[in-house]
Amino acid sequence: MSLSRFYGIGTFRLAYSLANTLPRSASQAIAGFLGRASCNLKKKSREALRENLRLVTGASGRELDYLCRENFANFIKMLADYFYCTGDHARHADGLLEEWRGFENLTAAIARGKGAIIVTAHLGNWELGGILLALRGIPMTVVTLEEPSTELSRWRDDYRRKLGIKTITVGSEKFSFIDMIKTLQNNEIVAMLVDRPYAGSGTPVRFFGHDTLFSTAPALLWQHTDATVLPAFVLQNKKGRYLSFADPAIPMERHDDRKEALAKNTQLVATAFETIIREHPEQWFNYVPIWK
Repeated sequence: MSLSRFYGIGTFRLAYSLANTLPRSASQAIAGFLGRASCNLKKKSREALRENLRLVTGASGRELDYLCRENFANFIKMLADYFYCTGDHARHADGLLEEWRGFENLTAAIARGKGAIIVTAHLGNWELGGILLALRGIPMTVVTLEEPSTELSRWRDDYRRKLGIKTITVGSEKFSFIDMIKTLQNNEIVAMLVDRPYAGSGTPVRFFGHDTLFSTAPALLWQHTDATVLPAFVLQNKKGRYLSFADPAIPMERHDDRKEALAKNTQLVATAFETIIREHPEQWFNYVPIWK
């Protein structure tokens, strides 16, 4: 959702305290209520989401309105679980996991010795995925934008560092791309969100039949390292627990024209995302226009 005066270190500390004081069932119920209420209050975000989900699902009228309310509710529930599993409480993550599928795809990627690029979307609980891997001793580096404040950036970096998760901040750090390459050359994992690129980092793709932008970072990193590119997601089921899965590697293609290769391989990533987003639109959290 759009940043507001509530998106800051004070709110994060309060949410962290509440999520680890209340029973999880209570925090999830409160989060669902707050999410549905915010759908009514956040008109600009609601209208952007409504248009995004209309193009993904073809829904309209009351069906689309209901889908938007549940999406807002699921977003706040996801945040509640984010705080529930943050910092010293990371062990909670394993208790929320009901099924892990495709882990062999990740181990096969590491066995190649060239690192793995995990690509994911603003879908489900992407932060939980990093925690689950870190708990299993898998070296993880998360690519992220800067937070609105230095305090908040430090807070998030600290909790990741406690688990052995490193952070590479893009948009301001001059050598962030070089750091990603070095990480992959060390046969480690770099994870990134790619369905909403920051300014200047995207290329046009065809996505659900319409033109939008996806991050070129996975395709560009692959060109430099030959690392395996894996789509991976963590989704909440109807029982309130999670399914974590990694799909088979995306078959990236070589072309004589590197610019053409960048565009075609980025399209492969976007296409790989369509099926899972279509199956779980209630957990695709994009509150800004994706198609303009």
